[in-house]
Amino acid sequence: MNLRHDIKRILREESNKDLTQVIETLLEGFVNDHKDILCKVEVNHPDKRVVRPYQEYPHKNYRATFYFIGGYGSSNWPATQAVMVKFDKLMNEAWELIYNYTGQTLEMFTKHVKSCDDIIKESKDSSIPKMIKTLGVSDAIKYFGNYYTIEPYLKEIDKVNFIKEKVDEISEELGGGFGLVEINEEPIHFSEDEDELRQIEYLGKTRVTIDVYDAVMGSHMGIYHIFYEGLPSQIIEELVEILLNH
Repeated sequence: MNLRHDIKRILREESNKDLTQVIETLLEGFVNDHKDILCKVEVNHPDKRVVRPYQEYPHKNYRATFYFIGGYGSSNWPATQAVMVKFDKLMNEAWELIYNYTGQTLEMFTKHVKSCDDIIKESKDSSIPKMIKTLGVSDAIKYFGNYYTIEPYLKEIDKVNFIKEKVDEISEELGGGFGLVEINEEPIHFSEDEDELRQIEYLGKTRVTIDVYDAVMGSHMGIYHIFYEGLPSQIIEELVEILLNH
């Protein structure tokens, strides 16, 4: 009941805002109550619905797509009259739920699947990038509990942003950028030739410092800087692996 009271309050205060998340929250509980026959409900804001060439006016209502266990090979196949009545009844209940708490009239559609397993991968493939975009890489790792769960969905810029987030976080404790030795890590080999050895020893908030040494004598020759976005992919991967432990 507290959730529904909160939703009513939000609606009174923000009646003109996008209600997609509110509708999805209400329907998540509805799906959980009917998991034996209903896998999920997908909600689309009117502005995000496809406008057909023959439509005279844009959409005004939210669209809700119900994924029922009723496809070929499922326990509800072929669909009997009793099964169809059950589908209709659930959709009517969901329509009334949303209307009573939001005042929105849903346009409702159905898709039938063999089992909920058929859409688990599809849901995962769409939800992980969405959570990365919403939370940022660091919090997405905490949410999913494992970097390697989200790693296949990361672009290189996501990994760069993670490095910057972690450097910012560690810098707050150390006061500015920091040397890898300060976090008990070895320098990272960057490149070398017959004359020079180059390695990363210092991480700044926007760039790394490359220290250059004489390849034969080992004496320090100087430094230069590279922005994280300009680093080779393998160096970015190595930095991510290091910073995951801090």
